[in-house]
Amino acid sequence: MIDVKDLETFLAIIDSGSISHAAHGLGLTQPAISLKLKKIETELGVKLFQRTPRSMVPLPTALGIVPKIREILNRFDGIRETLTDEIQSTQGTVRIGCLMGWFDSLVLPAFATVHTQAPLIQLKIHVDQTANLIHMVTHGQLDLAIIAQPFDHAEGVHAEKIIDEELVLFGKKLPKQTDKLERKKSLLSRPWVTMTTPDSIVDTFWKEHFEGESFPWNRVQIAACLDHIIAIPKVVMSLENALCVIPRQIISQAQGSADFEFESASMQKNGLYLFARSGCLELKRFTLVANEIRRLAYNKKDQLGERS
Repeated sequence: MIDVKDLETFLAIIDSGSISHAAHGLGLTQPAISLKLKKIETELGVKLFQRTPRSMVPLPTALGIVPKIREILNRFDGIRETLTDEIQSTQGTVRIGCLMGWFDSLVLPAFATVHTQAPLIQLKIHVDQTANLIHMVTHGQLDLAIIAQPFDHAEGVHAEKIIDEELVLFGKKLPKQTDKLERKKSLLSRPWVTMTTPDSIVDTFWKEHFEGESFPWNRVQIAACLDHIIAIPKVVMSLENALCVIPRQIISQAQGSADFEFESASMQKNGLYLFARSGCLELKRFTLVANEIRRLAYNKKDQLGERS
C-alpha cells in the first residue's frame, strides 16, 4: 500500500529530476528510492518516469497526478501541525526493554525522536535477552520490549512482528565442502561462540542444513558463552577458527580482516517483535514510542531489502 513516505519520494524525484538528487534530499540511498518508485508504479499499474543517462523524465501520467499528491501532502502536514501541541504536552514514563543487537539502530534513535517530539516523556531503557525481557513485560516490570524468536508468552500481551532479520554463519575461512558429511565434520571440528547452551539460533541453522538433525552440543567445544550478542563477532575474531550463528545486523557492525566471512545460515527469517503489556498501547505515551520503533523498523526493512 502506498504511504506518505512513498508520495514524498515521488515528489522528490519530480522536483529534483533524478534518483540521486532525490536520495540526497531525503537522506536515503539510491536503491531505496528506486524500490519506492517501483512500489508506486506497481501499485498504480502505470509507468511514471522515463529514465535517461542523466535524469528521470516524468511521463504525462506522472505530471497529471502531481497537483493531487501535493494537495494530499499539504493536508497531511496541516494535520501533523495540529497534533504537535497535543503530542508535546504528553507526559509520563515508558519502560522499554531491548536486545543488545538492536539498541543502536532502533531504541537509541527512537529515544532521540520521542524526546524531541514529547520532551515530557521519560524513557527508562533496559537491555537484556529475550527470555528476561518477556518475563519483565509479563510481570509488569517493563511496558514495551523488542524481542526475537523463538518465544512463548501468556495471554494478555501484544506481540507484533516488526522486521525479519537474516541469520548468518560467521567465521574465518568458512568450509566450502559440497559433501554434507565432510562439511559437518569441518564445522564440528571448530570451536563455537554462542549466547546460551543450547542456543536456539544454532539449533535452527543445524536442523535446516542437516535434515532436521539436532546440533550435537555434547560433541562440540563451546569456546565462549556470552551475555551480550553484540560481543560475539569480536570474540570469534579473537579466536583461532571459531564460528557463530548470528543475525546479519550484528555482523555489519563488526570490523575484521578479509579472512572473516559470512554466509546465509537459515532459509527462515528470525522474527523481531514489538512485545507489550496488554492495553498499554491504548495510551498516547506508549503509542508514540511504539510508532517510532515501527517507523525505524520499516526503514531498516527497506535497507535489508536492498542487500537481498
